[in-house]
Amino acid sequence: MPQLRTVPASPTTRSEERRRKLLVAAADLFLASGYDGVSMDAIVAEAGGSKATAYRYFGSKQELLVAVVEYLCADFIIALRQLDTSQAGLEQGLQLILDELVAVVTSPRHVAFYRLVVTGAAAVPAVGLTWYEHGPQVWHALILRLLEQQRAQGRIAPDTSFSNLPQILFDAVFSHLTTRTVMLGQGGNAATFRPLIAELIELVVARVARRAN
Repeated sequence: MPQLRTVPASPTTRSEERRRKLLVAAADLFLASGYDGVSMDAIVAEAGGSKATAYRYFGSKQELLVAVVEYLCADFIIALRQLDTSQAGLEQGLQLILDELVAVVTSPRHVAFYRLVVTGAAAVPAVGLTWYEHGPQVWHALILRLLEQQRAQGRIAPDTSFSNLPQILFDAVFSHLTTRTVMLGQGGNAATFRPLIAELIELVVARVARRAN
């Protein structure tokens, strides 16, 4: 009987897996102990492999932190990227997006992540820009896409300018949530923040919705 032969993983696949293990280990340790509380030795001990390998992939602990922030940003928006607002009305679409934002930002993992970003950016300036490009700007783009869909479907007047509306809406919600969860240590869920979300959606609709003739 012919024997099944295991094809060895390609060097690229093995390399990607080693890099991923380092990222996961570093992310878990940074979230638990902060940037200053974690050494490269501890990360390598958790991930396996050698310190030389870690430095070959990331160059320095600072570069590893930047990569971890990008990795975690992508992890937090997995569900967001799966949202389909193409058939939703303006209110429903905004509700879907903002409910997901509440779910992400109020999670204990994101609370630890935001603290890591704030403290990490002080030590490694590239952390702040990486977080902004792979976090808030993704949310801005999704809100803008919803508004543009509504305009294309005739629900918003064609000459309506959105200006900085996506950024303003995101910042209003995000700032409130992080103040409550990170600064004040208060929990919450979608129901807790529903009055705030409803009021903000009402303001957006009043700002951009097509007026009846």
